[in-house]
Amino acid sequence: MRRQRLHLIDLCHQLITIPEPAGTINVTGLSVDSQRVAAGHVFFALAGTRRNGREFIGDAVDAGAVAVVTDAEPVAGEITKLAKDAAIPILQCENPRRVMALMAARYWTLQPGMVGAVTGTNGKTSTTEFLRQLWQRATWSAVAVGTLGITGTELVKSSGALLSLPPLTTPDSISLHAAIAPLSKAGVTHLALEASSHGLEQYRLDGLNIHIAAFTNISRDHLDHHQDMDSYFAAKNRLFTALLSEGGSAVINLDDPYSQQILDSIKDRAIVVKTFGYNEKADFRILSITPSSDGLDIEVAYRGETWHMPLALSGTFQALNALTAAIMAHLGGLPLHDSLGALPYLKAAPGRMQNVHGHPFGARVIVDYAHTPDALAAALGALRPEVTGKLTVLFGCGGDRDPGKRGLMGKTACEIADEVIVTDDNPRSEDPTSIRKAILACCNKATEIVPRDKAINLALARLKAGDVLLIAGKGHETGQLIGNETLPFDDTAVANNKIRAMQEALQ
Repeated sequence: MRRQRLHLIDLCHQLITIPEPAGTINVTGLSVDSQRVAAGHVFFALAGTRRNGREFIGDAVDAGAVAVVTDAEPVAGEITKLAKDAAIPILQCENPRRVMALMAARYWTLQPGMVGAVTGTNGKTSTTEFLRQLWQRATWSAVAVGTLGITGTELVKSSGALLSLPPLTTPDSISLHAAIAPLSKAGVTHLALEASSHGLEQYRLDGLNIHIAAFTNISRDHLDHHQDMDSYFAAKNRLFTALLSEGGSAVINLDDPYSQQILDSIKDRAIVVKTFGYNEKADFRILSITPSSDGLDIEVAYRGETWHMPLALSGTFQALNALTAAIMAHLGGLPLHDSLGALPYLKAAPGRMQNVHGHPFGARVIVDYAHTPDALAAALGALRPEVTGKLTVLFGCGGDRDPGKRGLMGKTACEIADEVIVTDDNPRSEDPTSIRKAILACCNKATEIVPRDKAINLALARLKAGDVLLIAGKGHETGQLIGNETLPFDDTAVANNKIRAMQEALQ
């Protein structure tokens, strides 16, 4: 779906000052990537962590850009001359990322009538996926957007939406609006969305009408970017203070130490708030979460009534994610008995406590995205009661990311698991040996095995009946980032191939 023509003044009105003659320029698209610029596009030259978009203004002009939006810093003379020669206005403002998001919302005007966004360190993907499933079970046309891309019904394929969104938890604002507008036109009425701290801080969700916002938890992550926990939390809290619509609803995990700060920040807003957790003051109070032969049983009290629900999910934290989604669905119009009553039918998202079946000796194998100390502790803690043999964890840490969590993850694994295998995750531009060394320094019982496929194969070969193996860190990912390359790699596929080979060897 594409708007054929819109005047520049229509996009910029009350957002950014433009020279009067430029107002009638016809705009046929928006781009933040100079390689995607086509004739009639507005190009957003943004400062990045490694490069500055201003370096590519010449390329954008050559490709047919009709205007450039950038920050308020002085523009180099050669760029000014280039734009002047091409009769292209350079529009400057203090916050070009937010302007880009709001212009994208004006260019692609269609949005689903109900938008729910989830933020938190852990649980965003599962919660949004569960919310999508609950909405679809209610026969509403729903999709989820986030780490897994766009998931939903056949409407996704028929809409012409961008099925291969950028590999970000929260896509850039242009990609996001360019995707959800055709989805809306195709009939999607409900959108579940992951709201990452990067995405919130960089204004990627500005311009969206968000009706329900949820907070799962916060723990150490992305401090390579945010520098400290206060800044990290402030980015998360933008969802509630700046983006959640007046008259909307907030769902807050009252067990998290940061929950009160969120509640205090929105107390003067016209927002319906529902809390959940073990906390006695929670609106939805969790009485118990217990493992069962089929998954979990959760017991919740709300307004004097007690609800008992079986879940076909693994991990106590998955019960919290499911409950969060159920409350969001209820606040979005689904009767509570339908919302909570549908929890037994939820299916785990790919790479989230995902079972890899068929180990010839009956061992249990789990693939999970856990890549923070808290997430790793939660996954291992959830599996520990199910272990009658040994609990093994295999993981690494990503390069060019918060180095402080590497030792913490090593310590966590060492304390909970019986056996620890340290391998590579996505080293990116860092030396993978140094990453592993930082983990190993905090876990003296760990074994170092590389490459990752060899580590998985050896771990599977060692398993016996009653053992449990957690392959952590990459979850659903289908590539491994090494240097500047993304090499094909899928934890689940590697595990399945090895298990199949083991089965054949025993025949």
